[in-house]
Amino acid sequence: MTDRRLLIFTTLARTLSFSDTAAQLGITQPAVSKCIAALEAELGGALFVRYGRSVSITVKGDKLKALAEKILEGYSEIDLIKE
Repeated sequence: MTDRRLLIFTTLARTLSFSDTAAQLGITQPAVSKCIAALEAELGGALFVRYGRSVSITVKGDKLKALAEKILEGYSEIDLIKE
């Protein structure tokens, strides 16, 4: 069990690279961009700042990262119950 959006977000927060995130998750770079844009629209602000090919995380993004990591950890614990 997982929330794909949170997985994409946390991977991008860790790699700070749209292309590396896409490669790690086996999806396209436009899919990563679309997911992040949807999260930013839903949360009402930028989660990342883009500087050409570079990316940095915003304060809002840092807050979401901390929460998302806890949520994904919880999903991992739920998966253990299924075994």
